[in-house]
Amino acid sequence: MANGTPVVRGLSAGPERRWGKVLTLSLADYSPCTAAKLPMDPTSATTSPTLQTLPPWAKQLLKRPLIEIRRGLSLDYDPPFENSSVIALTAPSGKYVDIRFRLAHKEESSVKKESEHFAGYATAGTATAILPIGSTTCEPYECTVHVKWEHPIDSSASFATDGADMYLLANGDTMEVGVMEIDSKIRMFKEYWTTPKHCESSDYVVVETPASKDDETKGMAIRMGNYCQGVLQTATDFWVERWELNNCDWTKDARSNTGQGDDILPCKWMVQDMRKVGDKTAIDAYTWEVIEASTS
Repeated sequence: MANGTPVVRGLSAGPERRWGKVLTLSLADYSPCTAAKLPMDPTSATTSPTLQTLPPWAKQLLKRPLIEIRRGLSLDYDPPFENSSVIALTAPSGKYVDIRFRLAHKEESSVKKESEHFAGYATAGTATAILPIGSTTCEPYECTVHVKWEHPIDSSASFATDGADMYLLANGDTMEVGVMEIDSKIRMFKEYWTTPKHCESSDYVVVETPASKDDETKGMAIRMGNYCQGVLQTATDFWVERWELNNCDWTKDARSNTGQGDDILPCKWMVQDMRKVGDKTAIDAYTWEVIEASTS
């Protein structure tokens, strides 16, 4: 999920050291609040591991809902730096909203996909995990999963699918490793993610306004723990909001590009109450509906 033009590529050290035989899973497949809907025969322990048979590292890497805050980015083997305020919210279904506000006091970086509508970059869509289970010629990697992010909502309008390997670190954080093109060169990137310890992520709401055949508008918003993020993309505009709960009050991040009194995104409606599946709100010409929630 790095800022740049990502290249989906599995890291390998030779023709055999690849992902080999993999099991493609929706992130909801290993949610503790849903039944395991495996794409393979669940009776086969070698091809379809259930949640109970997965090692602890896999359970942690596949845990959803998930709040991720980026703590640094490095290129190749350079020291990490941070030039953005990055928060990604991912629901058990894999629906996610990733918003990256540029830190104005930081120097400009070549690792960027700046939006013309706000100082930063944002995407939303669906994430899918690929769990390596090895093959007869390749032992499976441990403490890592491969994740692909589809972003039909993209402030850079690239709408590509990117991917990277997620490694579980000793302190419980994760390191995302992949490659991307910068100035016509393919370079390795590493992003360092942490989960906030002070807030509970089990309560969540996912809201969407679907795109129609006659309208290119599409939007998504997710409330999770102490955060709520939303994006709305039209043929000509891109709107983004981030809200945070502090001292029992929800406040909108000043870097959001909607005015304090503007009702463009459903975030204010979402933080007023814990919404449930099927709840709807109309804003201008668009209807937003809760499609996933921790409460029924």
